Amino acid sequence: MNVQIVLVGSLSEIPKSYRNENIFLFGKTLFVHKENEAYLYLGTKKDRITREDIRYLGGHTRRQINKWNVEEVNMDFQSLLKLAKEMNEKEVVTCFLEGWYLAGYNFNKYKQKNVNKQMSQLKMKGESYDTCNDMAIIRSRAINTARDFCNEPANKLTPEIYVKRLKEMFEDTKVEVEIIDINGLEDAGFHAVHVVGKGSSRSPYVAILRLNNGAGDPIALVGKGVTFDSGGTNVKTGRDIGEMKMDMGGAAAVTGAIQLLSDLDYKGNLLAVIPLVVNVAGEEAYLPSDVITYRNGLTVEVGNTDAEGRLILADAILYSTAAKAKYIIDIATLTGSIGHALGLKKAGIFCDDEDRLWELKEIGARSGDYVWPMPLVEDYQSLLKSDTADLNNMSASIYGGAITAAMFLKNFVSDDCRWIHIDMANTVRPWKEECYYTAGASGFGVRLLAELVQCERISDVN
Repeated sequence: MNVQIVLVGSLSEIPKSYRNENIFLFGKTLFVHKENEAYLYLGTKKDRITREDIRYLGGHTRRQINKWNVEEVNMDFQSLLKLAKEMNEKEVVTCFLEGWYLAGYNFNKYKQKNVNKQMSQLKMKGESYDTCNDMAIIRSRAINTARDFCNEPANKLTPEIYVKRLKEMFEDTKVEVEIIDINGLEDAGFHAVHVVGKGSSRSPYVAILRLNNGAGDPIALVGKGVTFDSGGTNVKTGRDIGEMKMDMGGAAAVTGAIQLLSDLDYKGNLLAVIPLVVNVAGEEAYLPSDVITYRNGLTVEVGNTDAEGRLILADAILYSTAAKAKYIIDIATLTGSIGHALGLKKAGIFCDDEDRLWELKEIGARSGDYVWPMPLVEDYQSLLKSDTADLNNMSASIYGGAITAAMFLKNFVSDDCRWIHIDMANTVRPWKEECYYTAGASGFGVRLLAELVQCERISDVN
């Protein structure tokens, strides 16, 4: 069976017997099958159509098509182009196709009956959209890379397996991969990674990715890679800590972003620092009251071993500074507090230049990875006071946990370096399984990081 996609712009486009004002509502669908022809009508009524709306339509269309045995789908983008007047033709088509491809994702490699439904062939009327199709495939593939990493069970994605997969991924690319194992961590300045990871039989690692494809100092991406987090000695007591296999969502986002930028032949220098640990309470596990000394001399008392993410991120930030990064973006599934503040749809974004926060919010909206500006409150630095060391990794207050975590990290960022911090703990899974979001991980952060890097590069050139 072949299906023609019709984006509803007027009642005249619908057969008389099916005409109903509700079909105009955005996302509403009507499937009509008559003789040897089938039509899928999609409602598009909305005050303003955004890029994410178009991705939504692409994914929503794919989901509807999957309900039937469809061999071929015919799509005419002209009506969609009329609706999205603020965007150019290539943007519109690429966004639709991105949603289409992402909606086809599933993670069922460990199921005995691994049945993947054959994808319907999408044919596009009018001009050749090969470049748009290629771009959509590149973008969706990078997002699906992050999804794959997050969805892997803890025993199938240890730090050692993670670094092996990185080597395989980037073997024939411009990305150079350096791996630091447990024997070299302290010499390389990753003291906290060594301390946090030593409680597990799964040894800690740090992956350093470099894409040297231009002039100037590198932009650094830092991703938290806790492949499983039991909370350590301060063991988690939640109902389902199986979700903690996704505590490396930041690392996955950085990995996907580097893949995307490499595939796009990004012209610039990139440095990615990915600390990888398993945080469990083994016989050599670190303990509350332990003190960690960092490469810059700062000392930190461990107030809570379940606040391990900020400890290893601090190592990676310091390494990035030593590598002369002028701009550092870190991303992490860092605090439950960010979800309490923002819900499940938008990650929190912090910046050392508060005036840029609303610009960053717009970049997030454009990418499809939504963020909301969060403050860096200097007065909260006092909540990180320790009687034993320079800092405590745990706030003295139960309130504002996402902000105090960001303030902790700020202590490790040099004054001459620009810095953005993204707390994505609430968005590592989709807030709702709809349109192009399927079961499992969301792939959040891949597009956001790539957009931030590209925007920063443009501003430097100009």
